[in-house]
Amino acid sequence: MSELRRALLLSPDALFTTASMLLFAGVVLFVRLALGMEFPIPWNDETAFISQAFEFSRTGSFYVYGLNSERVVMWMPPGFMLLLAAVYKLFGYSFEISRWVSCLLYLGGGAVALLVLRHSLQGWRRHLGLLLMLMAFLSPYSLAISNIARMESLYSLLFMFSLFAALKGRYALGLALVLLSATVHFNAVYFLLPYGVLVGWKILRRESLVIGSWELLALVIALLGVLGYGLYVVKHIHGFWQDMQFQFAYKLGSAVMGGRPGWTLLLMLLGIPLLQLLLHRRFATECLLSLYGVAFIAMALNGHNMWYYFAFNLGFWLLVLGALASSAAMVKPLPKWGGLLVAGLLLLQLSHYVNRNTGEFDPLKPNRSMLARDFLPASEIDKVRAFIATLPANTSVSFGYSGVESYFFADFAAVGARWSGSAHSVIQVFPARSVDYRVLCDSEMFPAYLAIYDWDGFPRKSQDSGCTITRLSEGGKAAP
Repeated sequence: MSELRRALLLSPDALFTTASMLLFAGVVLFVRLALGMEFPIPWNDETAFISQAFEFSRTGSFYVYGLNSERVVMWMPPGFMLLLAAVYKLFGYSFEISRWVSCLLYLGGGAVALLVLRHSLQGWRRHLGLLLMLMAFLSPYSLAISNIARMESLYSLLFMFSLFAALKGRYALGLALVLLSATVHFNAVYFLLPYGVLVGWKILRRESLVIGSWELLALVIALLGVLGYGLYVVKHIHGFWQDMQFQFAYKLGSAVMGGRPGWTLLLMLLGIPLLQLLLHRRFATECLLSLYGVAFIAMALNGHNMWYYFAFNLGFWLLVLGALASSAAMVKPLPKWGGLLVAGLLLLQLSHYVNRNTGEFDPLKPNRSMLARDFLPASEIDKVRAFIATLPANTSVSFGYSGVESYFFADFAAVGARWSGSAHSVIQVFPARSVDYRVLCDSEMFPAYLAIYDWDGFPRKSQDSGCTITRLSEGGKAAP
Protein backbone atom coordinates (compact mmCIF):
# COMPACT_ATOMS: atom_id res chain seq x y z
CA MET A 1 0.00 0.00 0.00
CA SER A 2 1.44 3.37 -1.01
CA GLU A 3 2.16 6.06 1.57
CA LEU A 4 -0.34 8.37 -0.14
CA ARG A 5 -3.13 5.80 0.04
CA ARG A 6 -2.32 5.03 3.69
CA ALA A 7 -2.40 8.74 4.51
CA LEU A 8 -5.76 9.14 2.80
CA LEU A 9 -7.26 6.21 4.66
CA LEU A 10 -6.03 7.46 8.02
CA SER A 11 -6.68 11.17 7.49
CA PRO A 12 -8.99 12.82 10.04
CA ASP A 13 -11.42 13.74 7.27
CA ALA A 14 -11.63 10.14 6.04
CA LEU A 15 -12.02 8.79 9.58
CA PHE A 16 -14.74 11.31 10.40
CA THR A 17 -16.63 10.56 7.19
CA THR A 18 -16.32 6.81 7.64
CA ALA A 19 -17.45 6.93 11.26
CA SER A 20 -20.41 9.15 10.36
CA MET A 21 -21.59 6.90 7.53
CA LEU A 22 -21.17 3.78 9.67
CA LEU A 23 -23.34 5.44 12.30
CA PHE A 24 -25.93 6.32 9.65
CA ALA A 25 -25.99 2.80 8.23
CA GLY A 26 -25.97 1.24 11.69
CA VAL A 27 -29.03 3.19 12.86
CA VAL A 28 -30.97 2.50 9.66
CA LEU A 29 -30.19 -1.24 9.84
CA PHE A 30 -31.00 -1.30 13.56
CA VAL A 31 -34.47 0.06 12.82
CA ARG A 32 -34.99 -2.53 10.09
CA LEU A 33 -33.74 -5.47 12.17
CA ALA A 34 -34.87 -4.55 15.69
CA LEU A 35 -38.03 -2.53 14.97
CA GLY A 36 -38.99 -4.19 11.72
CA MET A 37 -42.79 -4.03 12.14
CA GLU A 38 -42.91 -1.74 15.16
CA PHE A 39 -41.57 1.51 13.67
CA PRO A 40 -43.60 2.29 11.84
CA ILE A 41 -46.39 -0.22 12.32
CA PRO A 42 -47.98 -1.76 9.20
CA TRP A 43 -50.00 0.90 7.36
CA ASN A 44 -52.82 0.57 4.86
CA ASP A 45 -50.79 2.46 2.23
CA GLU A 46 -48.46 -0.52 2.21
CA THR A 47 -51.41 -2.80 1.56
CA ALA A 48 -52.27 -0.77 -1.54
CA PHE A 49 -48.79 -0.49 -3.02
CA ILE A 50 -47.50 -3.95 -2.12
CA SER A 51 -50.64 -5.70 -3.32
CA GLN A 52 -50.39 -4.14 -6.79
CA ALA A 53 -46.73 -5.08 -6.97
CA PHE A 54 -47.49 -8.64 -5.84
CA GLU A 55 -50.25 -9.08 -8.42
CA PHE A 56 -48.05 -7.70 -11.18
CA SER A 57 -45.30 -10.16 -10.25
CA ARG A 58 -47.85 -13.00 -10.60
CA THR A 59 -50.19 -11.96 -13.37
CA GLY A 60 -48.62 -9.00 -15.17
CA SER A 61 -51.57 -6.83 -14.14
CA PHE A 62 -52.02 -4.18 -11.46
CA TYR A 63 -55.62 -5.23 -10.89
CA VAL A 64 -56.25 -6.11 -7.23
CA TYR A 65 -59.68 -7.35 -6.21
CA GLY A 66 -59.18 -6.17 -2.63
CA LEU A 67 -58.62 -2.55 -3.70
CA ASN A 68 -61.34 -2.31 -6.32
CA SER A 69 -63.30 -5.27 -7.63
CA GLU A 70 -64.20 -3.45 -10.86
CA ARG A 71 -60.99 -1.93 -12.21
CA VAL A 72 -57.32 -1.17 -11.75
CA VAL A 73 -56.61 1.45 -9.11
CA MET A 74 -54.85 4.38 -10.80
CA TRP A 75 -54.11 6.78 -7.97
CA MET A 76 -50.32 6.39 -8.11
CA PRO A 77 -47.73 5.97 -10.91
CA PRO A 78 -46.46 2.38 -11.06
CA GLY A 79 -42.68 2.88 -10.80
CA PHE A 80 -42.30 1.76 -7.19
CA MET A 81 -44.67 -1.17 -7.70
CA LEU A 82 -42.69 -2.30 -10.73
CA LEU A 83 -39.50 -2.28 -8.66
CA LEU A 84 -41.15 -4.33 -5.90
CA ALA A 85 -42.57 -6.75 -8.48
CA ALA A 86 -39.08 -7.32 -9.89
CA VAL A 87 -37.78 -8.05 -6.38
CA TYR A 88 -40.60 -10.53 -5.76
CA LYS A 89 -39.81 -12.25 -9.04
CA LEU A 90 -36.19 -12.67 -8.01
CA PHE A 91 -36.50 -13.43 -4.31
CA GLY A 92 -40.10 -14.38 -3.67
CA TYR A 93 -42.69 -12.48 -1.69
CA SER A 94 -42.76 -11.41 1.94
CA PHE A 95 -43.80 -8.32 3.86
CA GLU A 96 -40.28 -8.19 5.30
CA ILE A 97 -38.59 -8.06 1.90
CA SER A 98 -40.91 -5.23 0.89
CA ARG A 99 -39.60 -3.13 3.74
CA TRP A 100 -36.03 -4.19 3.03
CA VAL A 101 -36.35 -2.58 -0.40
CA SER A 102 -37.13 0.78 1.20
CA CYS A 103 -34.28 0.31 3.67
CA LEU A 104 -31.71 -0.30 0.92
CA LEU A 105 -33.03 2.58 -1.16
CA TYR A 106 -32.75 4.87 1.85
CA LEU A 107 -29.14 3.78 2.43
CA GLY A 108 -28.49 4.53 -1.23
CA GLY A 109 -30.04 7.96 -0.85
CA GLY A 110 -27.75 8.66 2.11
CA ALA A 111 -24.70 7.62 0.07
CA VAL A 112 -25.66 9.99 -2.76
CA ALA A 113 -26.33 12.76 -0.21
CA LEU A 114 -22.75 12.28 1.01
CA LEU A 115 -21.52 12.74 -2.56
CA VAL A 116 -23.56 15.94 -2.79
CA LEU A 117 -21.98 17.18 0.44
CA ARG A 118 -18.41 16.31 -0.52
CA HIS A 119 -18.82 18.01 -3.89
CA SER A 120 -20.27 21.17 -2.36
CA LEU A 121 -18.21 21.98 0.74
CA GLN A 122 -14.68 21.78 2.06
CA GLY A 123 -12.98 21.96 5.47
CA TRP A 124 -14.98 22.72 8.58
CA ARG A 125 -18.07 23.48 6.51
CA ARG A 126 -18.02 19.93 5.15
CA HIS A 127 -17.67 18.49 8.66
CA LEU A 128 -20.56 20.63 9.90
CA GLY A 129 -22.62 19.62 6.88
CA LEU A 130 -21.97 15.95 7.66
CA LEU A 131 -23.13 16.36 11.26
CA LEU A 132 -26.26 18.11 10.02
CA MET A 133 -26.80 15.32 7.50
CA LEU A 134 -26.88 12.83 10.36
CA MET A 135 -29.37 15.06 12.14
CA ALA A 136 -31.61 15.24 9.05
CA PHE A 137 -31.37 11.61 7.95
CA LEU A 138 -31.63 10.07 11.43
CA SER A 139 -34.67 12.07 12.47
CA PRO A 140 -37.63 9.79 13.34
CA TYR A 141 -39.56 11.39 10.48
CA SER A 142 -36.79 10.46 8.06
CA LEU A 143 -36.11 6.99 9.47
CA ALA A 144 -39.79 6.15 9.04
CA ILE A 145 -39.47 6.20 5.26
CA SER A 146 -36.55 3.77 5.47
CA ASN A 147 -38.79 1.08 6.97
CA ILE A 148 -42.14 1.39 5.24
CA ALA A 149 -43.11 0.04 1.83
CA ARG A 150 -43.92 3.41 0.31
CA MET A 151 -42.15 5.19 -2.52
CA GLU A 152 -40.49 8.03 -0.57
CA SER A 153 -37.13 6.25 -0.34
CA LEU A 154 -37.10 5.62 -4.08
CA TYR A 155 -37.97 9.07 -5.30
CA SER A 156 -35.73 10.72 -2.68
CA LEU A 157 -32.83 8.67 -4.04
CA LEU A 158 -33.71 9.81 -7.57
CA PHE A 159 -33.95 13.45 -6.49
CA MET A 160 -30.61 13.30 -4.69
CA PHE A 161 -28.99 11.64 -7.68
CA SER A 162 -30.55 14.32 -9.88
CA LEU A 163 -29.05 17.04 -7.67
CA PHE A 164 -25.62 15.41 -7.77
CA ALA A 165 -25.75 15.22 -11.57
CA ALA A 166 -26.69 18.89 -11.77
CA LEU A 167 -23.90 19.86 -9.37
CA LYS A 168 -21.47 18.09 -11.73
CA GLY A 169 -22.80 20.25 -14.57
CA ARG A 170 -24.89 17.44 -16.07
CA TYR A 171 -28.11 19.43 -16.05
CA ALA A 172 -29.85 17.35 -18.69
CA LEU A 173 -29.12 14.17 -16.74
CA GLY A 174 -30.49 15.82 -13.61
CA LEU A 175 -33.67 16.77 -15.47
CA ALA A 176 -33.94 13.26 -16.93
CA LEU A 177 -33.89 11.77 -13.42
CA VAL A 178 -36.61 14.17 -12.28
CA LEU A 179 -38.74 13.22 -15.30
CA LEU A 180 -38.15 9.54 -14.64
CA SER A 181 -39.21 10.00 -11.01
CA ALA A 182 -42.60 11.17 -12.33
CA THR A 183 -43.29 7.49 -13.02
CA VAL A 184 -42.80 6.89 -9.28
CA HIS A 185 -44.72 9.82 -7.79
CA PHE A 186 -46.35 13.05 -8.91
CA ASN A 187 -44.14 14.88 -6.38
CA ALA A 188 -41.58 15.10 -9.18
CA VAL A 189 -43.32 18.30 -10.28
CA TYR A 190 -41.73 20.26 -7.41
CA PHE A 191 -38.26 19.36 -8.63
CA LEU A 192 -38.80 20.98 -11.99
CA LEU A 193 -38.20 24.25 -10.10
CA PRO A 194 -34.37 24.19 -10.37
CA TYR A 195 -34.54 23.53 -14.09
CA GLY A 196 -37.12 26.24 -14.67
CA VAL A 197 -34.80 28.71 -12.92
CA LEU A 198 -31.82 27.36 -14.89
CA VAL A 199 -33.56 27.89 -18.24
CA GLY A 200 -34.72 31.37 -17.21
CA TRP A 201 -31.20 32.28 -16.09
CA LYS A 202 -29.65 31.02 -19.33
CA ILE A 203 -32.15 33.03 -21.37
CA LEU A 204 -31.55 36.22 -19.38
CA ARG A 205 -27.78 35.81 -19.58
CA ARG A 206 -27.91 34.66 -23.21
CA GLU A 207 -25.80 31.67 -22.31
CA SER A 208 -25.78 28.36 -24.14
CA LEU A 209 -26.56 25.04 -22.50
CA VAL A 210 -24.50 22.12 -23.77
CA ILE A 211 -26.07 18.65 -23.59
CA GLY A 212 -23.80 15.65 -23.96
CA SER A 213 -24.72 12.57 -25.97
CA TRP A 214 -25.16 10.42 -22.86
CA GLU A 215 -27.34 13.07 -21.26
CA LEU A 216 -29.46 13.22 -24.39
CA LEU A 217 -29.86 9.45 -24.23
CA ALA A 218 -30.92 9.71 -20.58
CA LEU A 219 -33.51 12.34 -21.53
CA VAL A 220 -34.87 10.11 -24.28
CA ILE A 221 -35.13 7.14 -21.90
CA ALA A 222 -36.87 9.28 -19.29
CA LEU A 223 -39.31 10.67 -21.84
CA LEU A 224 -40.05 7.15 -23.10
CA GLY A 225 -40.79 6.13 -19.50
CA VAL A 226 -43.17 9.07 -19.07
CA LEU A 227 -44.75 8.29 -22.46
CA GLY A 228 -45.22 4.66 -21.44
CA TYR A 229 -46.97 5.76 -18.27
CA GLY A 230 -49.08 8.17 -20.32
CA LEU A 231 -50.23 5.35 -22.61
CA TYR A 232 -51.06 3.26 -19.55
CA VAL A 233 -53.15 6.16 -18.22
CA VAL A 234 -54.97 6.50 -21.55
CA LYS A 235 -55.81 2.79 -21.44
CA HIS A 236 -57.39 3.27 -18.00
CA ILE A 237 -58.47 6.88 -18.39
CA HIS A 238 -61.83 6.50 -16.64
CA GLY A 239 -60.27 5.00 -13.53
CA PHE A 240 -57.44 7.56 -13.65
CA TRP A 241 -59.93 10.42 -13.77
CA GLN A 242 -61.90 9.04 -10.83
CA ASP A 243 -58.80 8.44 -8.72
CA MET A 244 -57.34 11.86 -9.49
CA GLN A 245 -60.60 13.51 -8.47
CA PHE A 246 -60.33 11.64 -5.18
CA GLN A 247 -56.68 12.63 -4.71
CA PHE A 248 -57.29 16.31 -5.46
CA ALA A 249 -60.34 16.38 -3.22
CA TYR A 250 -58.19 14.97 -0.41
CA LYS A 251 -55.35 17.44 -1.01
CA LEU A 252 -57.66 20.43 -1.40
CA GLY A 253 -59.32 19.53 1.88
CA SER A 254 -56.35 21.37 3.40
CA ALA A 255 -55.05 24.79 2.44
CA VAL A 256 -52.65 24.81 -0.51
CA MET A 257 -49.07 24.93 0.81
CA GLY A 258 -50.47 25.01 4.34
CA GLY A 259 -52.15 28.39 3.85
CA ARG A 260 -50.60 31.79 4.57
CA PRO A 261 -47.87 30.50 6.97
CA GLY A 262 -46.72 27.96 4.41
CA TRP A 263 -46.73 30.43 1.53
CA THR A 264 -44.85 32.96 3.66
CA LEU A 265 -42.19 30.40 4.54
CA LEU A 266 -41.89 29.26 0.94
CA LEU A 267 -41.55 32.77 -0.47
CA MET A 268 -38.92 33.66 2.13
CA LEU A 269 -36.95 30.53 1.26
CA LEU A 270 -37.23 31.21 -2.48
CA GLY A 271 -35.55 34.51 -1.80
CA ILE A 272 -32.35 32.66 -0.82
CA PRO A 273 -31.49 31.17 -4.24
CA LEU A 274 -32.62 34.34 -6.00
CA LEU A 275 -30.31 36.40 -3.79
CA GLN A 276 -27.50 33.92 -4.47
CA LEU A 277 -28.00 34.39 -8.21
CA LEU A 278 -27.76 38.15 -7.84
CA LEU A 279 -24.72 38.07 -5.55
CA HIS A 280 -22.69 35.39 -7.34
CA ARG A 281 -23.99 36.10 -10.85
CA ARG A 282 -23.88 32.41 -11.69
CA PHE A 283 -26.10 29.36 -11.56
CA ALA A 284 -23.87 27.11 -9.51
CA THR A 285 -23.52 24.96 -6.40
CA GLU A 286 -25.06 27.27 -3.81
CA CYS A 287 -28.11 28.03 -5.95
CA LEU A 288 -28.74 24.40 -6.87
CA LEU A 289 -28.57 23.26 -3.26
CA SER A 290 -31.01 25.97 -2.21
CA LEU A 291 -33.47 25.33 -5.05
CA TYR A 292 -33.58 21.60 -4.32
CA GLY A 293 -34.06 22.44 -0.65
CA VAL A 294 -37.01 24.67 -1.47
CA ALA A 295 -38.48 21.92 -3.67
CA PHE A 296 -38.35 19.41 -0.81
CA ILE A 297 -40.04 21.88 1.54
CA ALA A 298 -42.75 22.75 -1.00
CA MET A 299 -43.47 19.03 -1.33
CA ALA A 300 -43.83 18.70 2.45
CA LEU A 301 -46.00 21.82 2.78
CA ASN A 302 -48.41 20.74 0.06
CA GLY A 303 -48.38 17.02 0.81
CA HIS A 304 -50.61 17.16 3.91
CA ASN A 305 -49.29 13.74 4.86
CA MET A 306 -47.09 12.78 7.79
CA TRP A 307 -44.94 10.52 5.60
CA TYR A 308 -43.75 13.68 3.82
CA TYR A 309 -42.44 15.33 6.99
CA PHE A 310 -38.98 13.91 6.25
CA ALA A 311 -38.80 16.40 3.38
CA PHE A 312 -38.58 19.31 5.83
CA ASN A 313 -35.38 17.74 7.18
CA LEU A 314 -33.80 17.15 3.79
CA GLY A 315 -34.95 20.52 2.50
CA PHE A 316 -33.53 22.59 5.35
CA TRP A 317 -30.32 20.53 5.32
CA LEU A 318 -29.80 21.39 1.65
CA LEU A 319 -30.61 25.05 2.31
CA VAL A 320 -28.01 25.14 5.09
CA LEU A 321 -25.47 23.61 2.69
CA GLY A 322 -26.39 26.24 0.12
CA ALA A 323 -25.84 29.07 2.61
CA LEU A 324 -22.52 27.57 3.72
CA ALA A 325 -21.40 27.18 0.11
CA SER A 326 -22.42 30.77 -0.57
CA SER A 327 -20.42 32.09 2.39
CA ALA A 328 -17.37 30.09 1.28
CA ALA A 329 -17.52 31.65 -2.17
CA MET A 330 -17.61 35.19 -0.80
CA VAL A 331 -14.42 37.23 -0.44
CA LYS A 332 -15.70 40.32 1.37
CA PRO A 333 -16.36 39.87 5.12
CA LEU A 334 -19.90 41.29 5.16
CA PRO A 335 -21.49 38.89 2.64
CA LYS A 336 -19.40 36.02 4.00
CA TRP A 337 -20.76 36.55 7.51
CA GLY A 338 -24.20 37.21 6.05
CA GLY A 339 -24.15 33.73 4.49
CA LEU A 340 -23.15 32.21 7.82
CA LEU A 341 -25.97 34.07 9.57
CA VAL A 342 -28.50 32.72 7.07
CA ALA A 343 -27.06 29.23 7.59
CA GLY A 344 -27.53 29.64 11.34
CA LEU A 345 -31.17 30.69 10.94
CA LEU A 346 -31.83 27.75 8.64
CA LEU A 347 -30.15 25.44 11.13
CA LEU A 348 -32.66 26.57 13.76
CA GLN A 349 -35.46 25.55 11.39
CA LEU A 350 -33.80 22.18 10.77
CA SER A 351 -33.51 21.63 14.52
CA HIS A 352 -37.21 22.36 14.91
CA TYR A 353 -38.41 19.94 12.24
CA VAL A 354 -36.07 17.08 13.14
CA ASN A 355 -38.14 15.94 16.12
CA ARG A 356 -41.09 18.29 16.51
CA ASN A 357 -44.32 17.06 18.05
CA THR A 358 -47.17 16.20 15.70
CA GLY A 359 -50.41 14.60 16.77
CA GLU A 360 -50.50 11.93 14.08
CA PHE A 361 -46.85 10.88 14.21
CA ASP A 362 -46.11 11.09 17.94
CA PRO A 363 -47.85 7.76 18.74
CA LEU A 364 -45.60 6.05 16.18
CA LYS A 365 -42.24 7.40 17.32
CA PRO A 366 -39.75 4.73 18.44
CA ASN A 367 -39.13 4.18 22.11
CA ARG A 368 -37.29 1.65 24.27
CA SER A 369 -40.43 -0.38 25.02
CA MET A 370 -40.70 -1.32 21.34
CA LEU A 371 -37.59 -3.46 21.66
CA ALA A 372 -39.36 -5.81 24.07
CA ARG A 373 -42.56 -6.36 22.10
CA ASP A 374 -43.99 -7.24 18.70
CA PHE A 375 -46.65 -5.41 16.78
CA LEU A 376 -48.37 -8.78 16.36
CA PRO A 377 -47.08 -11.98 17.97
CA ALA A 378 -45.81 -14.54 15.46
CA SER A 379 -48.32 -17.02 16.88
CA GLU A 380 -51.21 -14.76 15.82
CA ILE A 381 -49.84 -14.38 12.31
CA ASP A 382 -49.40 -18.16 12.08
CA LYS A 383 -52.97 -18.65 13.30
CA VAL A 384 -54.34 -16.50 10.49
CA ARG A 385 -52.12 -18.26 7.95
CA ALA A 386 -53.42 -21.64 9.11
CA PHE A 387 -56.97 -20.33 8.77
CA ILE A 388 -56.34 -19.06 5.23
CA ALA A 389 -54.90 -22.45 4.23
CA THR A 390 -58.31 -24.05 4.93
CA LEU A 391 -60.33 -21.65 2.77
CA PRO A 392 -62.03 -22.74 -0.46
CA ALA A 393 -61.19 -20.81 -3.62
CA ASN A 394 -62.90 -17.41 -4.01
CA THR A 395 -63.67 -17.11 -0.30
CA SER A 396 -63.46 -13.44 0.66
CA VAL A 397 -61.86 -12.19 3.87
CA SER A 398 -61.76 -8.60 5.09
CA PHE A 399 -59.05 -7.26 7.39
CA GLY A 400 -60.66 -3.83 7.45
CA TYR A 401 -57.93 -2.40 5.19
CA SER A 402 -55.83 -2.06 8.31
CA GLY A 403 -52.34 -2.69 6.94
CA VAL A 404 -51.99 -6.28 8.16
CA GLU A 405 -53.14 -7.65 4.80
CA SER A 406 -49.56 -7.54 3.53
CA TYR A 407 -48.58 -10.43 5.80
CA PHE A 408 -50.89 -12.78 3.90
CA PHE A 409 -50.85 -12.02 0.16
CA ALA A 410 -48.90 -15.17 -0.72
CA ASP A 411 -51.17 -17.29 1.49
CA PHE A 412 -54.29 -16.10 -0.30
CA ALA A 413 -52.70 -16.66 -3.70
CA ALA A 414 -51.74 -20.22 -2.75
CA VAL A 415 -55.34 -21.29 -2.10
CA GLY A 416 -57.16 -19.00 -4.53
CA ALA A 417 -59.05 -17.15 -1.78
CA ARG A 418 -59.33 -13.34 -1.82
CA TRP A 419 -58.58 -10.68 0.74
CA SER A 420 -60.91 -7.75 0.54
CA GLY A 421 -61.56 -4.33 1.95
CA SER A 422 -64.88 -3.66 3.63
CA ALA A 423 -65.57 -0.62 1.44
CA HIS A 424 -66.57 -0.76 -2.20
CA SER A 425 -63.06 0.41 -3.12
CA VAL A 426 -60.18 2.39 -1.67
CA ILE A 427 -61.79 5.62 -2.87
CA GLN A 428 -65.47 4.75 -2.35
CA VAL A 429 -66.97 3.55 0.92
CA PHE A 430 -70.42 2.57 -0.32
CA PRO A 431 -71.93 0.29 -1.37
CA ALA A 432 -70.10 -1.81 1.20
CA ARG A 433 -68.85 -5.24 0.21
CA SER A 434 -70.29 -8.47 1.49
CA VAL A 435 -67.50 -10.79 2.63
CA ASP A 436 -67.37 -14.28 4.09
CA TYR A 437 -65.01 -13.62 7.00
CA ARG A 438 -63.77 -10.68 9.00
CA VAL A 439 -60.34 -10.90 10.63
CA LEU A 440 -59.65 -8.23 13.23
CA CYS A 441 -56.00 -8.01 14.21
CA ASP A 442 -55.60 -5.51 17.01
CA SER A 443 -52.50 -4.20 18.77
CA GLU A 444 -51.75 -1.70 21.48
CA MET A 445 -49.47 -0.04 18.96
CA PHE A 446 -52.34 1.08 16.73
CA PRO A 447 -52.88 4.83 17.31
CA ALA A 448 -56.36 5.42 18.70
CA TYR A 449 -57.19 7.86 15.90
CA LEU A 450 -57.25 5.00 13.37
CA ALA A 451 -60.46 3.64 14.91
CA ILE A 452 -62.53 6.24 13.06
CA TYR A 453 -61.79 4.37 9.83
CA ASP A 454 -63.20 1.10 11.20
CA TRP A 455 -66.80 1.80 10.25
CA ASP A 456 -67.75 -1.82 9.45
CA GLY A 457 -68.67 -2.83 13.01
CA PHE A 458 -65.23 -4.23 13.94
CA PRO A 459 -63.32 -1.27 15.39
CA ARG A 460 -59.79 -1.59 16.67
CA LYS A 461 -59.47 -0.81 20.36
CA SER A 462 -55.68 -0.48 20.44
CA GLN A 463 -55.40 -3.55 22.66
CA ASP A 464 -53.09 -6.54 22.43
CA SER A 465 -55.96 -8.91 21.71
CA GLY A 466 -54.35 -10.62 18.72
CA CYS A 467 -56.39 -11.67 15.69
CA THR A 468 -60.06 -12.60 15.95
CA ILE A 469 -61.63 -14.52 13.08
CA THR A 470 -65.37 -14.06 12.57
CA ARG A 471 -67.58 -15.92 10.10
CA LEU A 472 -70.08 -13.47 8.61
CA SER A 473 -73.60 -14.25 7.51
CA GLU A 474 -75.18 -12.74 4.43
CA GLY A 475 -75.26 -8.94 4.67
CA GLY A 476 -72.00 -8.68 6.57
CA LYS A 477 -73.35 -9.44 10.09
CA ALA A 478 -71.57 -11.79 12.43
CA ALA A 479 -73.04 -15.26 12.25
CA PRO A 480 -74.55 -16.56 15.48
